[in-house]
Amino acid sequence: MNLTSIFGDTGNSERLLSLAQEVPMPGFSGVWSTVELQPDIFVPQSFSVGIVVQPTGERLHFKLLDDFKKFECVYGDRFPQRSIREVMTYAEEALRLAAQDRKPVSTVTLNTDALRLSPPIFTSGEDWEATIERLFSDVIVMAPHTKRQGREFVSIDTPHARALVNRELKRIAQMDYEKIVVAGESTTGMLVDDDKGSKHHLDFNLRTVGACGSVVSAVYKSHVSVELNLLKSSRDLTTYSRIKNLRDTGLFLLLPDEQLLEAKEYKHIIDVIDEQAWKLARDGFHVVSLSSESQLAQKIYDWAIPTMN
Repeated sequence: MNLTSIFGDTGNSERLLSLAQEVPMPGFSGVWSTVELQPDIFVPQSFSVGIVVQPTGERLHFKLLDDFKKFECVYGDRFPQRSIREVMTYAEEALRLAAQDRKPVSTVTLNTDALRLSPPIFTSGEDWEATIERLFSDVIVMAPHTKRQGREFVSIDTPHARALVNRELKRIAQMDYEKIVVAGESTTGMLVDDDKGSKHHLDFNLRTVGACGSVVSAVYKSHVSVELNLLKSSRDLTTYSRIKNLRDTGLFLLLPDEQLLEAKEYKHIIDVIDEQAWKLARDGFHVVSLSSESQLAQKIYDWAIPTMN
């Protein structure tokens, strides 16, 4: 059977084919699981308290419940809030390690009778963060209800953050711009040759005669994503600075708009940044974090000027 036999003649089939549109591929596809909490190990009753999402071939991401007021409505004084918070802290640490080790969701185990992961299920969407937020909102019924007004939060990945800051830096630095930003690969890093002729990708985008640096996005709801981005960027900068014998390294973080995040979400992100910034400063890093692309670009230019010649 062909299109002509179905629609009568080739004219109709050609007309239909001309109207057909290609269905766009989703920006993200992978699997998701729920984190299940059993507050009382002697009672077979569990609640979904977190979402784990893993893009195909990449590390996992997660979001966990951190407000347990609804449990108090269900259990009253019998809800062991302190113990549950300790269990959830363990869950966060275990999932963070699994993300760093790039473990598949199906192989992650939570070594406590109070927690388990549901079997992974396929999912797709605009991106992993939009997907995890949608699933968390739909599935985690024990989360507090929040009403948002005005603009909605939109995450920004590091290449996009670099493009935004680069635009402002080009305006500020003008002719000096080319002396600061890595040519050709200014948003996705660069390839470096080793002594054996192999190439290695290092994720940074700022390089002068005497320094190297990186713009990193912290515009996420997940503080774990911010922490992992910081660790990866600082590691790559350390590697390059040692190869080139550079003593000046800079990390420039684009922060989210505080007004678009819940207070707890924003505090988690700032706490992670402050902790990592303190450690990086001990290792000689110059660390700046701002929510304005233009102000961050100005800080980059001020940092770069003494190292350009």
